[in-house]
Amino acid sequence: MPALPSDTFARRLRMERERQGLSQAELARRVTEVLGVNVDKSAVARIEQQTRAIRLDEAAAMAEVLGLPIAALLSDRSAEENEALKQQYLADRVAAQRQWEQIRQEIDRLTGLIQSLSGTNEADRDSGRG
Repeated sequence: MPALPSDTFARRLRMERERQGLSQAELARRVTEVLGVNVDKSAVARIEQQTRAIRLDEAAAMAEVLGLPIAALLSDRSAEENEALKQQYLADRVAAQRQWEQIRQEIDRLTGLIQSLSGTNEADRDSGRG
């Protein structure tokens, strides 16, 4: 059975918090600053242990404090894996854009040839040869 988003969020929250060297108390303090409402370290502990549901505003604030998009806390991929994937998608986009430009140029070339032939046929008709 695939992990639920709340399971993934709790696991990634803990992993990212620890990776950045933040204690649960420090994360709670910073989230409190962002939200303007008290979030204590026991709330962070219970969220990470999945014994307390997280509110959307808390999730957004935690992502902000950790310097991550909220989607990164809902994905099993690490921030490094997400960055590598993003870079690959950007490279793929550049390659597709180049292909598109080549195809557009080919369309323009063929359009010009068609127009030149259309002009020749009209000139032939006008002179009585067509």
